[in-house]
Amino acid sequence: MKKKTVKFIFFIFIIISVFVSNILNLQLFAQDNDSTKTVSRTVLVELFVQEGCLTCPTAEFCLEDLAWEYGTSKFILVQEHLWGDGYDTAETNARYNWYVGDGKKGTPDLFIDGLTKRLQGLSCDCVEGNYECYKDAIDEALARPSLLEISASKSPYPDPLPNIIIEGIVKNISGIPLKDLAICGMAGREGDESGLYNYIQDIFPFKNIPTLLPGETFNFKFIPEILLTPESEADEEEEVLHLVVFVQNTVTKEVLQAIYIE
Repeated sequence: MKKKTVKFIFFIFIIISVFVSNILNLQLFAQDNDSTKTVSRTVLVELFVQEGCLTCPTAEFCLEDLAWEYGTSKFILVQEHLWGDGYDTAETNARYNWYVGDGKKGTPDLFIDGLTKRLQGLSCDCVEGNYECYKDAIDEALARPSLLEISASKSPYPDPLPNIIIEGIVKNISGIPLKDLAICGMAGREGDESGLYNYIQDIFPFKNIPTLLPGETFNFKFIPEILLTPESEADEEEEVLHLVVFVQNTVTKEVLQAIYIE
């Protein structure tokens, strides 16, 4: 009886081992074929300002300092001028109106990942307090998981004008379908003064993205209208042109992911 019992126990052990092994193999296969993965979020911060605004320099100083501190892989700062101040465009004014609608308007006005978070005016009179307020808001946005992955690159345009082609891919890395999305982008210049760190001169038109199922991708291409200064007219220093592409929900106006193009 004892030998039979030992054989039976051994037989049961073999069956359980095979069953567990099959379960583990299935889990590994599912992980290898799962469309979901972790991608760090890059936060897009849009600061709307106007020349002559008395409180805008404080916001500009704090956010420009944070932009250098975080780097463009985490935090992209764009400054959009308004209301005929000499640096604004019809597109920057239209984008601000799209965000605010009939709501309260005024500068400085900060939008973190679109309408995910809005900070209008200053939180206090001191620079340190505003710096901490902006930093906390950016850290909060960075902690949110990303549902999308964006890859993009630029290349010279075949003809002298325009100068650049931007091409890339958007991928749904979440486990859910994503809809009401559009890919957009901006091109900005850099000035020497505060408030001109990355002031936007061209906003690309929305390209609507069909509903993206988990793992699906969408290819895009933009040709910015902003032109680089011809080499014959350029100064010795190379002109800095900032390029950012982002995916935005056209209904909620939330920016889901952004990328800075080197």
